[in-house]
Amino acid sequence: MKKQQEIPSHLYNESIDTVKRVHGDQLLSLDSEFPFAMTRFETMNGLAQVDTPHRHNYYEVLYVLEGEGTHVIDFEPHSIQPHTFYFLSTGQIHFWQLSKPLKGFALLFPDEFLGFPSSKILRAHDFSFFHQVGLAPHLLIGKEQRPVFSGLLEGLELEFNNEVERSLTVLRSYVHILLTKLNRLYRAEHPEDHPAETSSLVRQFEQLVSEHFLEDHSVQDHAKKMGISPSHLRDLVKADTGTSPGTMIRQKLILEAKRLLAHSEGTVAEIGYQLNFEDSSYFGRFFKRETGMSPTAFRQQIREQYGIGSQ
Repeated sequence: MKKQQEIPSHLYNESIDTVKRVHGDQLLSLDSEFPFAMTRFETMNGLAQVDTPHRHNYYEVLYVLEGEGTHVIDFEPHSIQPHTFYFLSTGQIHFWQLSKPLKGFALLFPDEFLGFPSSKILRAHDFSFFHQVGLAPHLLIGKEQRPVFSGLLEGLELEFNNEVERSLTVLRSYVHILLTKLNRLYRAEHPEDHPAETSSLVRQFEQLVSEHFLEDHSVQDHAKKMGISPSHLRDLVKADTGTSPGTMIRQKLILEAKRLLAHSEGTVAEIGYQLNFEDSSYFGRFFKRETGMSPTAFRQQIREQYGIGSQ
């Protein structure tokens, strides 16, 4: 059997090698185990603005100040606008189609960086712009708000560049403030997609789905892990999100199926098995029921749309 080609993945401890480099020279000493990196597009190497689809095993918060073109995130094209934040979750696939190089800030961090033992916000899943299928992964900052975010980013940059006394606690505090302010603006921009307050159990369910949707396809599996009944979980998720937990699981499965169909060379059967469908024909029926297209038709259409060819 032909070996399945994997989707290119940028790992955190490798990606920080692109931080603070000019013409290949390292400008900043940074331990690959340090769980946070910050840089500017104009000081990174070509990996920061690649035009080939890839995914990361870390989160990125990008603040674009200049640049022209398109940012494609999980098959959705987003026109680049100055003073716009872009939010990339672990596992998302993205690439750039640029007519003018980017300028601005890039923050890179693994999930564990955000954890505060005493904080209500413990994981990236608690922010509305991470791990949400179908919601815009960007936020345009109005003129009146720009000084606030510029000040936070400049403070972050100053602390991060202080190699002698760089403090993880200070950096984490800045990022919490930055993400919390962005989260407020984002929810205000999308009030129909977010309840005033999401219960901790629903946030726990969303996190479990994001991390375990490949092996756990049923609502019952997740309810058991959470120690509640499936009916109680359905009621909670419906009340908070307006959708069912089963729909959320299927959305994650379909998104990953689309990623693999578009960006890997696995057969439809191999991809079905990779997504934990024991019967490849059932996977094909599931995909067509959810999308209105067969896996093969989707693969052909999306590759033609974005010029994605076999490697």
